[in-house]
Amino acid sequence: MSEYGFYFDKEKCVGCRACEVACQLWNDETRSVKWRNVTSILKGEYPDLVSVNVSLACMHCKDAPCVKACPRQAVTQKEDSHTVVVDQERCVGCMLCLWACPYGAPQLGIKGKMEKCHFCDDRPQGMKRACEEICPTQAIVSGRVEDLHKLSKENLAERLLHEEEPGVVLGHEAAG
Repeated sequence: MSEYGFYFDKEKCVGCRACEVACQLWNDETRSVKWRNVTSILKGEYPDLVSVNVSLACMHCKDAPCVKACPRQAVTQKEDSHTVVVDQERCVGCMLCLWACPYGAPQLGIKGKMEKCHFCDDRPQGMKRACEEICPTQAIVSGRVEDLHKLSKENLAERLLHEEEPGVVLGHEAAG
């Protein structure tokens, strides 16, 4: 069986948060927690700060620490897609999965149970995930992990080959 996941391209993300909204609307979670969160990470030191937008959700890890941490086996990995899901009937809201997750993906919902991205498992595998479908810059891509690794390598190679001078020069930039 194939393993499914997300590819995120930080170079394409403009921080519009459309993926957050699409996820909440698709899953009818507008009154609860966010399963996908866009945040800006600052790199460098003043005055040379660079802001990088990152869209985070469950990474559906191959060897998911949240699955191992759950004492009720409420957090499991689906056999067909290897995506990580929370069984709301078994979950007691102990938050051990959240503490084990390096991405902070599981969140305590308003019903006192853990919630997280389930990879839009109510959509067929060939259909784009809600966050991916709405992204105006195609910064989020879902699919088979082996295809996503290939896409990542292709994008990196393209960037390395096409590093060009910008077409627009601003007044404060040094002339070259």
